[in-house]
Amino acid sequence: MTTVYVRYDSDGTILEIFSRDQPNLDLTPHDDQEPAIAKYLRDPHGLEDRFPILRKWQLWLAALELEPPIFKADVLSVIGGMAGLSARERETVRIMVEEAQEYSREDPRMDLLAIAMGIPPNQMDDLWKWAAEFRPL
Repeated sequence: MTTVYVRYDSDGTILEIFSRDQPNLDLTPHDDQEPAIAKYLRDPHGLEDRFPILRKWQLWLAALELEPPIFKADVLSVIGGMAGLSARERETVRIMVEEAQEYSREDPRMDLLAIAMGIPPNQMDDLWKWAAEFRPL
């Protein structure tokens, strides 16, 4: 437990968090483990709310729901044939796809994959948000 000092806007939205009190600023002390404070410290730009992190199984189950379904083996094949990327870049993308346990929509390699698989960016955004709702049985 560490005390942090939070500055809010008039709507109660966190603007800044400081590790110590600041002169001439209206700050409120909080425990850094409080849920809203911990979330802000982890994700100050709110990207998790926009595009949550997907677990490996969420991404691949969502891919199977497309019409036609996209199989992981097909994605890996596309990666191997990506023109314009060096062998090292293709291997980096392959490792990111095959070995990652979680995926971030903001990772620019996700856009590369979407383009390679013929998925427009807006459809990828929608697919991502939909996949984030998947829950284990």
